[in-house]
Amino acid sequence: MFSVIIPYFNKSSYIIRCIDSVLHQTFEKYEIIIIDDGSTDNGIALISKKYADLICIYSQKNEGVSVARNMGIKKAKYEYVAFLDADDAWHPQYLESIDFILKKEKEVKIVGSHYSRFIEFFDNKFDVPTYYRFDNYFREAIKNTYFTSSSSVIKKTFFEKNDGFNKNLKKGEDHDVWFRTIQSGGNAFYITNTLVYYSDEDSNQITKSKIALENDLVGNINDLYRDLKESNADKNFNKFISLYVYFNLYPYYFDEENRVKAAEVLKDIEHKFFLLQLLYLLPFSLGQKLLKSQKCSRFIRVYLKLIIRYILN
Repeated sequence: MFSVIIPYFNKSSYIIRCIDSVLHQTFEKYEIIIIDDGSTDNGIALISKKYADLICIYSQKNEGVSVARNMGIKKAKYEYVAFLDADDAWHPQYLESIDFILKKEKEVKIVGSHYSRFIEFFDNKFDVPTYYRFDNYFREAIKNTYFTSSSSVIKKTFFEKNDGFNKNLKKGEDHDVWFRTIQSGGNAFYITNTLVYYSDEDSNQITKSKIALENDLVGNINDLYRDLKESNADKNFNKFISLYVYFNLYPYYFDEENRVKAAEVLKDIEHKFFLLQLLYLLPFSLGQKLLKSQKCSRFIRVYLKLIIRYILN
């Protein structure tokens, strides 16, 4: 039923917890695929010794998480692909909950679930999951994008007909897949039970590193989705793309190295919103100073969220 794909690169401190969370699932029909992305620690040797025939390990030179996930997808033998990062973990009823939806609902394309940064919820048990279907995901995604790299299960046929993870993106490559999967048709569901532990323990996480705009989805989304926007009858999709840019572009806009490219991205969006545009009208030097302050950075993020969620939605 499920092919569980775990990209691995120097996560030996967390990988045992990750794999054990899969092996302790109440649902048993799955395979575990580990993609060794050119690791230099002892993690793969540890995995091989401890789990032997319980998992499949494939190795590649270090090419990044997108290439690793794409290899895993090619190796997957089951109908649905479940993604899990090596430092995250699943509640024991995660796959059981996904299976519950697949048996009850029709034309399921993607399923996600709520996550937490606190692992204590693993002790919570329930009879059946609570969930809902998105009537229009891109209208809802203005408030929250919902899907994450360790809490999403996608029907494999999507990858047979469409491109997988974009290897040129170092940030937002997972969002790109979720957005294109949902836009391609079929139903998207979200489980409100907390079923995934999303770890921020690793100080080397890519989300904590500075990324060039050219390697972030927000810097490429206008070009990557140009044909989709032109062919899409759903105005919510095009509006969402513009709001996604407004919400994610500002750290680059007030960065010396990325400012010119960021200005081009902002100019190219389809929908303009005055209250969001105000942030980008700040003098460059002032914007830089504000972003250097954690308190001011948080305020900017809260301001954008309030405008997007409660005024523009």
